[in-house]
Amino acid sequence: MTADSIRVMIVDDTKETRSNIKKLLEFEDGIIVVGEAADGAEAVLLAQELKPDCILMDINMPGLDGISATEQIYKVIPDCMTIVISVQGEQEYLRRAMAAGARDYLIKPFSGDELISTIQWVWQLECARRSHNSAESTPLRSGRVIVVFSAKGGVGKSTIAVNLASSLVKQEQKVILVDLDLQFGDVPLMLNLPVKHSMADWYTDGCGSTGDYLLNHSSGLQVLAAPEVPEDGELITAEHISQMLNDLKPLADYIVVDTPQFFHETTLQSLEEADQIILAAVPDLSNLKNVHRCLNVLEKLNLAGKVKIAANKVGSEGIKLDQFSSHLQHPIWQSLPYDPRLTAQAAVQGIPVIDLNPKAKLSRALVHASEVLAGTEIKPGKKGLPLASLLFARKG
Repeated sequence: MTADSIRVMIVDDTKETRSNIKKLLEFEDGIIVVGEAADGAEAVLLAQELKPDCILMDINMPGLDGISATEQIYKVIPDCMTIVISVQGEQEYLRRAMAAGARDYLIKPFSGDELISTIQWVWQLECARRSHNSAESTPLRSGRVIVVFSAKGGVGKSTIAVNLASSLVKQEQKVILVDLDLQFGDVPLMLNLPVKHSMADWYTDGCGSTGDYLLNHSSGLQVLAAPEVPEDGELITAEHISQMLNDLKPLADYIVVDTPQFFHETTLQSLEEADQIILAAVPDLSNLKNVHRCLNVLEKLNLAGKVKIAANKVGSEGIKLDQFSSHLQHPIWQSLPYDPRLTAQAAVQGIPVIDLNPKAKLSRALVHASEVLAGTEIKPGKKGLPLASLLFARKG
């Protein structure tokens, strides 16, 4: 045991289970089991005595169950990280446990690697939280809201949103990606990110701190997931959208919002909150009419000044960009080349286009767009003198 070891307590009413978990952990450097409890009441008392860093808490126990024990421990030892352990089919219990203060959960049966990685993950988050809270003065961010919208489906709106957000992270920006397609959002799927909690849980738990419901991607990108059940999307109102975005602004440099392809009260609220609106469009005749109508609506709402048009799938059959821009009477902000094979592979693998093939033209265009947004674009300087001029220049 070292001073930096993670001190773990195991709570389960089955002695054999406690013993098996202890065996999984005893050979792992940096983790030490400091105690065991056979029920929730014993766990509460022992936690106050031992003050472990982490508690592995079974949900179903006689007497005081794991959820109630987690809630009581969280009230007296808020820095103690509880990871609840459950079996398949107990999603409602898991949701209640997270609301009670649990940091994560494990589904039985789990491997030693799963157990250790989960403990280490919640410990890293806790260390980051403590470091943040101990800072003498931590300036709050004021996140710029970038809303990605489209006048119809199939134009690659979500691909643009996911890759802009991912690219901004690579520029060392703190980014939160909000999936506002409340019925059929698929942002977590495009990032191969398990949905442990979503807007629906935020609503059910009383609309508290939105930051507590963010999902953490390995890249550093954070995601606020849409409800997994379409009916739950109907619970979210325009007022909720305003509250969530304003909650998130101090936590990020950029908040990228992926929206559904229709004007709904929640979409309109996000457009009102936006600092910039990226209107995804495909330069073809079928899309021209819809984009033109969309611009007219945004004009009537006094939002047209925020709009930047991203022409996607350029190079497929369609009309020329200058003609497209002329018909719309609006400049094209960015041109994104057509690469159906790359976008399909990225979607299937759950990897952003810019990571799957960084050298592809589409990837470079998406990165360039994010650099323009962030103001980090490297503008070409003045060209040097021709080589012949340098060789034959007269000496002064």
